[in-house]
Amino acid sequence: MPIEHIGNPELTALLEADPSVRVLDVRTPEEYTHLGHLPQATLLPLHTLPTSYQSLDPLQKTVVLCQHGVRSLDACLYLEQLGFQHLYNLTHGMAAWDGPVEREPFPKQAN
Repeated sequence: MPIEHIGNPELTALLEADPSVRVLDVRTPEEYTHLGHLPQATLLPLHTLPTSYQSLDPLQKTVVLCQHGVRSLDACLYLEQLGFQHLYNLTHGMAAWDGPVEREPFPKQAN
């Protein structure tokens, strides 16, 4: 199955129809924490994918996202080469996401 490119309505419908869908966020920990992430997202930064993809199930439906959809597409292409079967790329990423978001405040700076 080729990578499917989806937008916000498709992702919302997919998550509602199948709560077992894995949401994989390939941004940096700082982006994930401070810019916000989907409540059900698992952080797996793109640069760690070659050493950590074994923790993922290649048969599980997996939505991959980043900030604008570029790194997530790279991750999808990489995972596809490894035999992952059901990959979805959130086309415009978190920058365009209009659904629920969790975030943590930036730490206070010392004066």
